[in-house]
Amino acid sequence: MPRKEKALTEEKILEEIKEFCQQHKTLILATQSPTEAEPSQPLASYAPFIQDGLGNFYLLLSALANHSRNLASHESERSRLSILLIEDEKTSRNLFARKRLSYSCSVSILPREHPQWQKRVDQLQERFGKTIEVLSSLGDFSLYCLTPIEGQYVRGFGQAYELKDGRYPVLRNG
Repeated sequence: MPRKEKALTEEKILEEIKEFCQQHKTLILATQSPTEAEPSQPLASYAPFIQDGLGNFYLLLSALANHSRNLASHESERSRLSILLIEDEKTSRNLFARKRLSYSCSVSILPREHPQWQKRVDQLQERFGKTIEVLSSLGDFSLYCLTPIEGQYVRGFGQAYELKDGRYPVLRNG
């Protein structure tokens, strides 16, 4: 007999999303090469991240990495990237219904003089250790802020929630 779940409120879904993000240390990035490249090419990659209280994601990336060049080339555009956090295959009950969170995002680069630079680097170091101290001292590393625009949270079969403005869940017909 299938177990019945209590109806989820918006608050419960948002709390579950927050916990899901906290369980992950890296995210999958889908970026696009600069539009002047013919034809523009997609790129899948990953990066460690931290998140602020508003749900923005912060990445410390080298300018030498292809995904950094892609992000920087689309900084002024509303959305040219997507991110994905997905349940580990080993813990998933069904590989066709893995829990996942995806967002389309806008990107901004925080210069080292920005008031948030040191705070975010300190948070990265707290989460990832001494490596951040070394990387943040290198001139080719920049701090990227990814701001969710809209997204989708999937809890399993028939449990997909659209996230408008990056945060507000609306049940979608499963």
